[in-house]
Amino acid sequence: MNLNSLSDALNEAMSQPWVGFVSLKSSEKKNAKNGSAYMRITLSDGKMTVASNIFEDRPSFHPLNVQEWKVGDHFKVQGKASTHPQYGRQIEIQKMRPVESHDAVDGYRPENLLEKAPVDLELFWKEISEAIEELKPEPLRLTVLALFEKHGEAFRGAAAAKQAHHANYGGLMHHTGMMLREAKALLAVPDFPPMNRSLALAGILLHDLAKTVEIEKYPRCEYTEAGMLIGHISIIAGWLDEAAAQVGFGGQELLHLKHILLSHHGELEFGAAALPQTKEALFVHLIDNMDAKMQMVHFAISRLEPHESVTEKLWAFENRAFRKSPQ
Repeated sequence: MNLNSLSDALNEAMSQPWVGFVSLKSSEKKNAKNGSAYMRITLSDGKMTVASNIFEDRPSFHPLNVQEWKVGDHFKVQGKASTHPQYGRQIEIQKMRPVESHDAVDGYRPENLLEKAPVDLELFWKEISEAIEELKPEPLRLTVLALFEKHGEAFRGAAAAKQAHHANYGGLMHHTGMMLREAKALLAVPDFPPMNRSLALAGILLHDLAKTVEIEKYPRCEYTEAGMLIGHISIIAGWLDEAAAQVGFGGQELLHLKHILLSHHGELEFGAAALPQTKEALFVHLIDNMDAKMQMVHFAISRLEPHESVTEKLWAFENRAFRKSPQ
């Protein structure tokens, strides 16, 4: 049995067994139509993610069910990889166990299972730092700077979401940095509606900062108690008030910045605490929505094999699949 990548395994004959190292990306208990329980899991080799069903009669079911095996843990897996016409890439798992120290002999390297944002993260951090320095007036700059000095280290390695978009190491910084680039490009368009540039950019910088405590540190990426009970929107509003009080930032500018943060999800049903009611708030919401959705589609298309032209169904788009662009 060869220890190769999931991508290689998916292109090989299905009669050939596959052995490899993977990280557990998600795990959810479900019930089949006949009433039997199973765990629906997703696994990643650092380059691609596939799904598998572990039924209750399998040895792997119990440690997954009681969360002895947790999201983010690494495993050695033996099974068969295939592509299902309806459910997409899957692994039929025959054996699964946590990695052991001697697995290094067979090529196990924990860093190889780390899914990193596909960009130069140091460059993104530089651009974010420069954007903070450009903010005006000074109390606004000092407020944002204080929040990044306190939470910046966690921000640099955090994922932007559990699964939906930018769900990798550095994904939060990737998402925030791209939003800054997109906002600056739009603001530079001749005759684009004028607005308070610093407020809009500050809103982008801060809008998801509290995801550093809403979601567990990568690679676990499960929602924390604070994340489930309060959420990142309410958390960042509290952080903003505290930081602003310390530097004397207040008045209408603070009120409008807080409104951007509270409304950036755009709609109440999607978690917004208020609907966007200023140009800056609408601007930040639209860019946030665009960047997240374009990344979802790009990621799905980038995972297609050469012989494939249509992605798996993307549930965030009401069950739609997407197709490759013409060459």
